Amino acid sequence: MSKEITDILKEKNIKTIEVIYADTGGSLAGKMVPTESFLKNYQNGFGVCKASFGWDIQGQLLEDIEIFDFKTGCPDVYIRPILATLQVIPWREGYAYVIGEIYEENGEPFTLAPRHILKNIVQRYNELHYRPIVGTELEFYLLDQNKQPLSGGIQCYSHRRALEVEDVLGEIRDRLEQIGVKIEATHVEYGPGQIEIVLEHGDALEIADKSLLTKTIVKDVAKKHGVYASFMAKPWAKESGSGLHIHQSIWNLDLSKNIFQVDQEVTKHYLAGLTATLSELMAFIAPTINSYKRFTVNSFAPTVASWGIDNRTTAIRSLLSDSSGSRLEQRIGSADSNPYLAIAASLAGGLFGIENEVELKEKAAQNAYTVKGKTLPKNLEEAIREIEKSSVAETYFGSEFIKIFAALGRHEINLYAAAVTDWEFNRYFEYS
Repeated sequence: MSKEITDILKEKNIKTIEVIYADTGGSLAGKMVPTESFLKNYQNGFGVCKASFGWDIQGQLLEDIEIFDFKTGCPDVYIRPILATLQVIPWREGYAYVIGEIYEENGEPFTLAPRHILKNIVQRYNELHYRPIVGTELEFYLLDQNKQPLSGGIQCYSHRRALEVEDVLGEIRDRLEQIGVKIEATHVEYGPGQIEIVLEHGDALEIADKSLLTKTIVKDVAKKHGVYASFMAKPWAKESGSGLHIHQSIWNLDLSKNIFQVDQEVTKHYLAGLTATLSELMAFIAPTINSYKRFTVNSFAPTVASWGIDNRTTAIRSLLSDSSGSRLEQRIGSADSNPYLAIAASLAGGLFGIENEVELKEKAAQNAYTVKGKTLPKNLEEAIREIEKSSVAETYFGSEFIKIFAALGRHEINLYAAAVTDWEFNRYFEYS
């Protein structure tokens, strides 16, 4: 393999390899490695501080997370490139990227890395002779230099509005195509300046990788065109929020058979488990303070743990059929979530349903906003309490990861509680 990689890098005149991975918050991290150093060291990996998995989205280290605090000396873990993901970057001459997995110094996998958590859940499916297949829909806003929407009003699916930003969207699609990320479509979404990009389905790990890369490429292309792209879940109170919808099905190992097409019992258990665990795993799917401002009545974001047939008011939209496209869509996910953890949460819920033969409850009425049912957590604190007491979260994510994730979440809550907002200032300054 070493000679093959050497030949590829030499043939393409690659000078630098971007060795990348996802941190706990879902940001793309890594190192720029000269080709000579890469070929010399890729088998052992490239050291990064273990504490990078225990700091917040702005790089502040949380000292109350014992495994990452300064008492440990903040040792290294190692990014080992997954050579199958090596990809030349056509728009950066002399560059390639490769996705890495994280290992401890002793050679054991670093089990707290988000990609490892998803990989572990996928392996549990494989042991049952199943293969989870996933597709994602990512929503984001395009903003001008003043960080205001590029267009006004609700213009969902508008062809005219799409053409106004086609220079940006066209280049995004081109770049993704060049690195093997297949796109079904892009279109204007419900909010002013809001866009949705739909990735073709594939293996769960592969789609998590591609979803993370897509978010980075969207931001890079937007910047090149002098605009901003934001995956913030709810930038404006009165405008549509941005989601990460996850389409999912399970197949046999050789992908010759969609289980959701041919096995009603397994499918019902999967759907039952997915629906039953939405609240207790929601923090992984909606991980920020802002995520929870999406979930309001008549917003196309669900408020109760419900499922329905081709129903966009429910948390789980059933698109089950007797065709090979039979699938379920999880509609809770926020665009600001880590794709590895959001996908892991969906697959964990479905696996819990299969392994425990959970019984499926009745589908919701056509308007799920009017039905009585288990309400979803209304804020991040409620969601964190759910994962802390969840045996499902402990089984599939591990108690140590839950402690880290909960500490990071409460750190955000404390920062938010201490902040003086514009709303407070405008409301109380003169009154007081």
